[in-house]
This record gives sequence, C-alpha cells and structure tokens, in this order.
Amino acid sequence: MATATDLGARISDVTESAAALARAAGRKLDDVRAGTADALHTVRSTVRNGVGAIDDFTSDAAEKLEAAVAHVEKNHLNRMPAGLRRAVRRYPASSLIIAATFGCLAATVFRAMTHNCERD
Repeated sequence: MATATDLGARISDVTESAAALARAAGRKLDDVRAGTADALHTVRSTVRNGVGAIDDFTSDAAEKLEAAVAHVEKNHLNRMPAGLRRAVRRYPASSLIIAATFGCLAATVFRAMTHNCERD
C-alpha cells in the first residue's frame, strides 16, 4: 500500500506542477499579448502621424508648384533680354566670368564632337 500512496502523492505533485506551469504560461501569454497590443497601438499612432506629415508635405509641394506656374505664366520670355541687360550692367565682372565659362564649355563640347567624328 505504501507504493500506491507514494504513487498517488507523486501524481498529485505532478498534477499541481502541471497546473502551476499552465498558470505561469497563461500569465506569460497575457504579458506578451499586452506588449504586442501596446506595440501595435504605437505603430498605429506613428502611421497616423506620418500620414499627416505626408499630407502636409504634398500640400506644400502643390502650393510651390502653383506658385511656379503663376511665375512662369506671369513672366514672358520677351522680358528676359531686358532683365539680362540689367543684370549685366549691375554685375559686369560676374557676367563676364559666366560668359567666359559658357564659352569654354561650348568650345570643349564642340571640340569633343568634332574630335570624335574624325576618329570614326
């Protein structure tokens, strides 16, 4: 009979240990679930804030494009030579440097084009 009593006590201990393990696992799952829910709430609010920032960015970009369109429509190319003349008169040294730079660039491009044609 001692063996049956020992076996019954061991079964009782195993049952209690299994129940304690199940309770601990349940608590751990609840903790993980709560942590996951908090992380999802954080992601949701971050996405919502990001959408607002994107909306602000696109609105600003649209406004700048509208301003650029208005500027292009307002200023005709016919007025460009007068504005260029004013800039050259106001900044003669800078204008000369810019003109020389464009001249050298054009000469280099022209030379490269003619040099490549001679090789072919």
